[in-house]
Amino acid sequence: MGSDVSARDNILALMHRYSFLVDRGDLVGFAGLFESAEWGAEGDTLLTGYEMLEMLKREVIIYPDGTPRTRHVVTNIELDVDEERGTAQGQSYITLFQQTDDFPLQVIFSGEYHDEFVRENDVWRFDKRIIKGPMFGDQSRHMRSATAGE
Repeated sequence: MGSDVSARDNILALMHRYSFLVDRGDLVGFAGLFESAEWGAEGDTLLTGYEMLEMLKREVIIYPDGTPRTRHVVTNIELDVDEERGTAQGQSYITLFQQTDDFPLQVIFSGEYHDEFVRENDVWRFDKRIIKGPMFGDQSRHMRSATAGE
């Protein structure tokens, strides 16, 4: 039981690190979480670390404070850990808030994360994160290609 709790704690920390890195504007660190993994929206081409970094640099608006002025809030986390195999699956809700000087605090995105994790050399990492069930708010201050109310 103790190792299961440790695995869960490590996976939860990884999930939280994802949010903190992107919200702090650390796009290199964020993309690094997927150096050996895939990330993307259901039905789209999945990206790996370098591809993700290039897309983020091209699309995400970074403000003078060095951040995208967002808060990723992950809730309703379910994890199924197979300690023996060193794999895990998870799902959770994502709600993305944003506020800028000319944009009041609001939800700009909501969806679901469907995750696969793998343990390598006693370290848990993402193997795949697929975003499903998207609901879009006004992302015009977050993504360069977005339009208001998209």
